[in-house]
Amino acid sequence: MSSSSSNSSTKSKSSSHDLFGYLRSLPPSTLRTLYGNEQCGVYACRAILQHLPELARQFVLRLAVCGGTFPRKSVDLWTKNDAQGGGSENSAMKESKMSLIWMERLCVIEPLKRNSEEDEDMLDNDDSNSNSNGNELVVLTPEFNAGIKTSMTSLRSAPWPFVTPMQQASLKAKAAKVGLSTSKHKYPPPPTLMELERYTQRRWDSVLHYLVGSTSEGGEDVEDPPEAVVHFLERTGLMQEDPEWRRGGKAPLVITSRGYEFMLLDVHVQVWQFVLQYLKSLQMKFRNDKKAQEIQSEALLFLICLSYCRVGEAYPADALSKDAKILMKDFSKFGLIYLAHVGGTTLFYPTRVAVNLVAASNDEESPIINNSSGVLSILDGEGDDDGREEVNPPSSASAARALEASLAEPVPSSSHIAIIIQTNFQLCAYTTSQLHVSMLGLFCDVQSFRRLSNVVFYHITRDSVKGAFKLGITAKQILRFLKMHAHPRIRSSNHPLVPSNVEDQIWLWNRERTRVQFEEVYIHQCQNAQEFQAVVTYAQDRGAFSWSDANKLRVFVKYAGAEVVVSFARRWRSRAAQRRARESEGRMRQSAYS
Repeated sequence: MSSSSSNSSTKSKSSSHDLFGYLRSLPPSTLRTLYGNEQCGVYACRAILQHLPELARQFVLRLAVCGGTFPRKSVDLWTKNDAQGGGSENSAMKESKMSLIWMERLCVIEPLKRNSEEDEDMLDNDDSNSNSNGNELVVLTPEFNAGIKTSMTSLRSAPWPFVTPMQQASLKAKAAKVGLSTSKHKYPPPPTLMELERYTQRRWDSVLHYLVGSTSEGGEDVEDPPEAVVHFLERTGLMQEDPEWRRGGKAPLVITSRGYEFMLLDVHVQVWQFVLQYLKSLQMKFRNDKKAQEIQSEALLFLICLSYCRVGEAYPADALSKDAKILMKDFSKFGLIYLAHVGGTTLFYPTRVAVNLVAASNDEESPIINNSSGVLSILDGEGDDDGREEVNPPSSASAARALEASLAEPVPSSSHIAIIIQTNFQLCAYTTSQLHVSMLGLFCDVQSFRRLSNVVFYHITRDSVKGAFKLGITAKQILRFLKMHAHPRIRSSNHPLVPSNVEDQIWLWNRERTRVQFEEVYIHQCQNAQEFQAVVTYAQDRGAFSWSDANKLRVFVKYAGAEVVVSFARRWRSRAAQRRARESEGRMRQSAYS
């Protein structure tokens, strides 16, 4: 069991699907280094605070204004007082405990005392809620305490000063005076929001073209992605050397089933997987552990600081450290940053994708507690849409404006696609991109393909969708792709992005292959009904419960959580035996006196 738990820890680090999932996998020393950074640590503390659940945020703010230290009993009273307003005291205490655990995991507070029998209150069937914490203190870590206090009193919204259009004009004027303003140095105007959107899209279109082996788009050659991106595609299993290559020499790369799944993901998810691989490559690049940790911390802080910048504003590269300038150039390869040179000064523009790498994680209802991998775990070969759920990906205002502007042009940009699904399962896609046509062909009937100048038509059939399932593509990914690229007119109306009959049918086709599910469990045989009820309750609270049989007193628990459940059952039996012994001794004394 110990080996499996260590494996799960490693897997959680490799399968982190956002920045905060990655931060939770880091050792405490690295997190403290982030919080204590002189220039950017304030923004790391602010990002963590915004990501914490609401109750944990309340704890942090109260602790910060109370000197950073408060008795544990008094902290528990904060939630007890809330429970008196109409909520359940047990649920309030449980939420309080969960908040403290996650605050500790993110090094927001110093480690709390760990009692091997911290769950003893569940062993007895009385209503006792006695707190055995004694005089234990809840203490904010010094680095986080200093950072969050500075954040609360600082008026700076961005980590770096932005360069105004007037300042850019001044830079151009100075360049003209010293003779830099020649025909070779024509400085373009600052990029608009739509241009930044298209810039990022072009970067990722080149990646997707490379995945499907396409070399041209609309009669024009498509630039190959940077070499670092190609290495990523191979290392993560999105591409592999052609197994059927027989001509000698190095075999070309071809797309894998994981690559097909990757194509249908949201661009933010794709970018994060690239960034995650980049962070891993930094650790492998430096043999000196100290230097590797420094560059890793610098990269994480740079990502966090980007989330506090405004899309479309220019920031000077001179404000960055030496390592951060290297990261800036590398991130521009991923489409996170747009670089411009004005009057001998390098400016960088964060794109919407860079800002949303952190901001999108905060939009989830409670991502730090409900940490399900879902569709984002495809690079680790796990996760599937076993059960139906709502799939409604958000569309940013800038992305919608860029799409509408593209559709209004006589010849729409090949970077955009707008999809309309009809109730008769016909798909209409406004696009001029051969790449988009290939992507639609993954789950549409290619024999039904028809094309006009700026629109293509497909039919969604049972065979075409099940063919996508065989490639490893899931129903959730198909629906997310269709809704993510829905036509703006559909988004602005009250109609569903995908007709309900089409969505229902795709889920039904999916369930044809998932009618039976297998789960590895451990069977625990209870000795009596009291033990059965206690074990079931404990397993349910820990998320380890799978199934139970009250007649045979059997509890089926998930194998990953079997160790803690069995340990609990042993402690319960020991306590039950002690209670029976005390009761028997009491009866014997009573009979002796009588």
